[in-house]
Amino acid sequence: MLALALSSCTSGPAPKKAETKPAAPVEPVTGLTGIYRCFGASRQWAQDIEVLRARNLFVKDRPAAPGKAYAWQVTLVSPSKKRLKNCTYSVVQEDGLFAGVYNPNDEAWSGPSKLGRPFVIQTVKKDTDQIYQVALENSKEYDKKNPGAPILMLLEFTERNPVAAWRVIWGTSVGGSAYSVFVDATNGQFLKKAF
Repeated sequence: MLALALSSCTSGPAPKKAETKPAAPVEPVTGLTGIYRCFGASRQWAQDIEVLRARNLFVKDRPAAPGKAYAWQVTLVSPSKKRLKNCTYSVVQEDGLFAGVYNPNDEAWSGPSKLGRPFVIQTVKKDTDQIYQVALENSKEYDKKNPGAPILMLLEFTERNPVAAWRVIWGTSVGGSAYSVFVDATNGQFLKKAF
């Protein structure tokens, strides 16, 4: 009897398992998100950091709407140290990318040149989804002839423009594209076409 009584005390309902919600799908982000995440993570490295360039990275089997990407690469420089960092911010861990900020070791930087001058982060006020819309408005004919072309967004301050500008490229690289346009990174104004 005693054994029966003890067994009835211990055989209650099984504990409920914690319910887990399915993870929300990963969404691509705009360029300003990538730039600010990399910039913030690099402030400990140098207090005088500036942006040299930024670009979206293409992730295999993850197409993103133009102006957004699953990963961004941002090159930051320290003029006082004469060093640079190629920092990456990714919302996925695949295709050779780490999720979050990947901030590798720095390397030597020879300083400003015609191909790239650094600029303060406050210069970049318009986000890439807005920049793409300006580029598209000024490229309707080309876009219509090349529907679904991948869009590369490249932020630089070179001798080609008097200000830091986003270069919106129909294609996966500057050299492999027949068409691109420049849009001012500060005010979002169309600057010119580049062939």
